[in-house]
Amino acid sequence: MNKIKTSVWHGAFWLTPLCLFVISTAAYPQTTDLADYVNPYVGSISPKTGGTSPTVLVPHGFLEVSPRFTPGMGDEYLADRIYDFPVGPLSIMATAGNVETSPRDDASHFDHTLETSQAYYYQALLEDSGINVEYTLSSHAIIFRFTFPESTRSNILMKIFRNGTLKFVGNDAVEGHGSLRRYRNSIGLWEEKALYFYAEFSRSPKSAGTWQSDSIAGGGKAVSGDLLGAFMSYSTTKDEQVELKIGISDSSIGDAQRMLGNEIPGWDFNKVESAAKDQWNKALGLIEVEGGTDDQVRSFYTALYRTMGRKGNVWDTYRCAYPLQTIIEPERTVEAIRKFVSDYEKTGWLPSSQAMIGNHSTAVITDAYMKGLRGFNVEEAYAGMKKNAMEATMIPWRDEGHITELEKCYFEKGYYPALPVRADMKADDEAKWLADVGNVIYSKMPYQITWLPEVGVKEWVKEVDPWHRRQSVSVTLETAYDDWCLAQMSKALGKMDDYNVFMKRAHNYQNLFDPSIGFMAPRTADGNWVRPFDPELSGGFAGEEYFAECNSWIYTFSVQHNVQGLINLMGGRENFNKKLDRLFVEQPDPMDKPAFQAQFPDMSGLIGMYCQGNEPAFHIPYLYDFSGEPWKTQTRVREIMQLWYNSGPFGLPGDDDGGAMSSWYVFSAMGFYPVTPGRPDYEIGSPIFKKVVINVGEGKSFTIVAKNVSTRNKFIQSASLNGKPLNKPWIRHADIVRGGDLVFVMGPMPNKLWGSAVADAPPSMSSPAEK
Repeated sequence: MNKIKTSVWHGAFWLTPLCLFVISTAAYPQTTDLADYVNPYVGSISPKTGGTSPTVLVPHGFLEVSPRFTPGMGDEYLADRIYDFPVGPLSIMATAGNVETSPRDDASHFDHTLETSQAYYYQALLEDSGINVEYTLSSHAIIFRFTFPESTRSNILMKIFRNGTLKFVGNDAVEGHGSLRRYRNSIGLWEEKALYFYAEFSRSPKSAGTWQSDSIAGGGKAVSGDLLGAFMSYSTTKDEQVELKIGISDSSIGDAQRMLGNEIPGWDFNKVESAAKDQWNKALGLIEVEGGTDDQVRSFYTALYRTMGRKGNVWDTYRCAYPLQTIIEPERTVEAIRKFVSDYEKTGWLPSSQAMIGNHSTAVITDAYMKGLRGFNVEEAYAGMKKNAMEATMIPWRDEGHITELEKCYFEKGYYPALPVRADMKADDEAKWLADVGNVIYSKMPYQITWLPEVGVKEWVKEVDPWHRRQSVSVTLETAYDDWCLAQMSKALGKMDDYNVFMKRAHNYQNLFDPSIGFMAPRTADGNWVRPFDPELSGGFAGEEYFAECNSWIYTFSVQHNVQGLINLMGGRENFNKKLDRLFVEQPDPMDKPAFQAQFPDMSGLIGMYCQGNEPAFHIPYLYDFSGEPWKTQTRVREIMQLWYNSGPFGLPGDDDGGAMSSWYVFSAMGFYPVTPGRPDYEIGSPIFKKVVINVGEGKSFTIVAKNVSTRNKFIQSASLNGKPLNKPWIRHADIVRGGDLVFVMGPMPNKLWGSAVADAPPSMSSPAEK
């Protein structure tokens, strides 16, 4: 029978200066299955560059499948048509009538009220043809079920767009391969990745054929090259069903066929769906919550689902996605590190942050090692970490090699140098200069942008990407953090000479703190501060002359490894707290807000100058734990969760970036967060659930209880760990993985004595008496 479910998303909230729009009031059914709390459309309308996709997968599966919607619709929930369903190198679509080779001609309108999107299953009615499409999957294989209307020609189409082969095997199978393209900016070229498939149909078609470009041939002729396709046509009665299953491999067609046979051996669609759902129930059950609102529970489990896909860029995921995985699935982190080491052995380099800055695979490895994870070649990993630190470029969007004068300045002077301003720039030009900020616009291609109107100095280091520029302050700060991580590994492995080198470099953040303005600021290679400089606006488009997608308000607090040292630089706790308070209330002039957002599109999810929509800000609300005012951390993390997360399409403040945005919510909703990956500690925030049980393996669990917790009762009055009073706003990783109980008593007013003493602060590289 045709299986059409009703839409399962709960409701999205759009915050504007004028009003609060509720764009859906449809309620979820009550469920005991954690998998059914997941709404894959959360975050599919984004305030930033692009939303999430309604992805079907099994936890950490090879395949991740979502529809391809109307091209150009970055906010996919708003799309009006489905073009096809990409599966590895293939695109699958169902049509009625004549076979068309163009995706535009095959596309169909659809309606969210006739659609079901779940972690383990997707269904949509293609309204133009009346065909109902369903699919579910395993790790390397997928099964489609098409329910057709009465038609003399109901078609299933398979397309390969680039560098592939496609041929029929008998009357009911197709095999081949195709290529996907990935941009590798480190070498400035696109590289291709071949994927192989083997597909079977539940029924032999009435007719079949292939095409290349627009030339259609009947009889199943094998084709190769670009713009390939195959069609299988059936004469169908109303509600007649045909199923298609496909195995995918990155090694060979034979392996794809074996994957299909092992994972989906028969034609029981419901059995595959049930198995996928069971996998999600088990994975999501690693953390069980009680209490909270319906929206909070659905937001939580959707966020947890998002962390169990591909991790992607380590610049985004080292901060909290990998640390979360290290708690609940440590074997996955070990597996990732083994892959890092394997890449090093093959290429001579550990994965860097690819399309960003820093060598944060070092942070992932150090964090795992300091939290007791083993099972990988530590010495080989260390060799790769050290090579990246000493020989890899620090230039943004350049992955490896190419030591230039910029890296030499960091090695010799302790900071990454900025471009100097024009020789004729004067203080009187500042107003005009600020007006020019952001004049670099998207309409110019990267290779055309060789100078900045507000600086006027042409970049002379040829390796610097002209679009993303030097990002000199951010590179210095994030590299200093990586150096601190590497120092911890050096010490743990008894390499004390290396430890001394990298600990010295870990202090390099000090070299860019300008005490005259109280902000991190750019310096040129000759040691001079760049002038004029505005902490809010300087850096041009995305701030990327000096910063990575943010401004100095964010990066001034980017000293994760030595928060106490930063407090000391600012003159102590009182000054630090005033600066941090101001961050959350500092706003551009209302008349200039559109210009600010145009210049800094990545600074979404704003509260003052704080931007929850970009990863470099994630740790900042927790810094009050270090400065004696943890109740302000409790206020801010609750505010962020309430304002910028919900269980509808508007439910994320920015790009999810491989689960990074979601993992922040998972941690914060539980009541703690890893400010400093590489140090086995977590800073305490404000839990939203009355009870959280984390399965930490070996039959042990760590339980967090928040007595009296509510929207109003967000402040910690007291705490205990395993029955003993806890007066510090942080806990150790060992406290979690050995199992135990963390109990908070919550109330409506802050207890300003709890966790506020200097001795209560989380560990830091410096003591209060030193920088």
